[in-house]
Amino acid sequence: MNPFILIVDDEENLAFFLKSALEDKNYSVETAHLLADAKSFLESNFPDLLLLDLNLPDGNGLDLYRLIKEKGLGIPTIIITAHASVKSAIDALKLGVDDYIIKPFELEEILVNIEKQLQRFQLKNQFNYYKQRLQQTYQDKFFVSNLPQIQEIQTMALKIAQVAESVILIEGSSGTGKEMLARFIHQNSPQADAPFVEINCASLPENLLESELLGYEPGAFTDAKKRKIGLIELAKGGTLFLDEISEMSSSLQAKLLRVIETRVFKRLGGIRDIKVNIRIIASTNRDIRAYVKENKFREDLFFRLNMFHIKLPALIDRKEELLLIAQFFLEKISRQLQRGVRQISEEAQKMILRYNWPGNIRELHNTIERAVILCEGDTIEFKHLACEMMQPSQIPSLARVTLNDLKNSSLKAYLEQTEKSIVTQALQLCNGNQVKAAKMLNEPRHIIRYLIKKHGIKE
Repeated sequence: MNPFILIVDDEENLAFFLKSALEDKNYSVETAHLLADAKSFLESNFPDLLLLDLNLPDGNGLDLYRLIKEKGLGIPTIIITAHASVKSAIDALKLGVDDYIIKPFELEEILVNIEKQLQRFQLKNQFNYYKQRLQQTYQDKFFVSNLPQIQEIQTMALKIAQVAESVILIEGSSGTGKEMLARFIHQNSPQADAPFVEINCASLPENLLESELLGYEPGAFTDAKKRKIGLIELAKGGTLFLDEISEMSSSLQAKLLRVIETRVFKRLGGIRDIKVNIRIIASTNRDIRAYVKENKFREDLFFRLNMFHIKLPALIDRKEELLLIAQFFLEKISRQLQRGVRQISEEAQKMILRYNWPGNIRELHNTIERAVILCEGDTIEFKHLACEMMQPSQIPSLARVTLNDLKNSSLKAYLEQTEKSIVTQALQLCNGNQVKAAKMLNEPRHIIRYLIKKHGIKE
């Protein structure tokens, strides 16, 4: 496609001249003569380059550039200015515009400048594209879903991402993807290049968690030999992710509340207020409302965190997409490990669907990764799935066996065949390990050895 250029200049003759000259060079060109028209145009169009006059009848052209910068659009901009406003053009350069040209100018001069900026823009776009691909794992595609519930979460997350200093609470069982969603929000925000700083509030005692978050000055306590920058300060301009927020002590909750309300804090032992502009995302696998009722969590902090509230469903509630997610993980992991595993056998698919996945997305990912490593061909089989996750309840139930199931067999023959089938399945699940199979079937190992010999089961 030809590069698309927007000319914003109130001199209609000049705009027409530039438009004709650029179209002769195979550029696509649109013009706007008022600031309001240009703003309206940019709401639904994305030019590759902007030629912008500073002095417009309804305002300063820099207001348009500031709008572009605030939205993070990254459109290269060349200011067109008269001699009298050269100082304004220099000020514009300080603000971040790419270049300026003084009226009157030679056509060749502006054509060379446009080509130079477009080449820079193309290289920058390619760099940002590959950088983003390297930063992202599977969280970007995981939230592409046909389920209305997941689609609603994705839509809300993308809207929240545009608010730089938002406060977000994510609830969900362990392994449902709370951190994944937090990163998804950060990476789809204008602050994607800024820091994403995370900490698990349950992993540290209160005093260490406080110093990790706030930092400290020399002499703040016995072992404070030198200044430490805290995670809140490190996240400046980006996102602070507080995992398992419900485990934070009441006194530290009060300090966090002040940070949320004022975006100001002090290092431990410090006297100077430090201002930060950050997005704060908190997560929990607890019923935090119950914690509030039991006075285990501050109500005022809960209300502040609850500005945006997202609840992630358990994997068991996404049964319709279970095989799609498993296949997605398979392709991703196989590509990362450079393995040729491409599909999941029908028998293994049935086992995946039958299992309840208490560990949610994390458990499914780990199970598929293990299976890819163990798989010797291109298909994940029943035997490659984790033995530990397949409890006896996962083996097909005999509770609904009826007389019709006997058909022409005797009761003894039917029970013999059932016994052989159950032992064979247990051995397949445990990759031939008799000790694990015996544990799964709640039988001594010597009984398993006897049944293997009795039924002629190949090991």
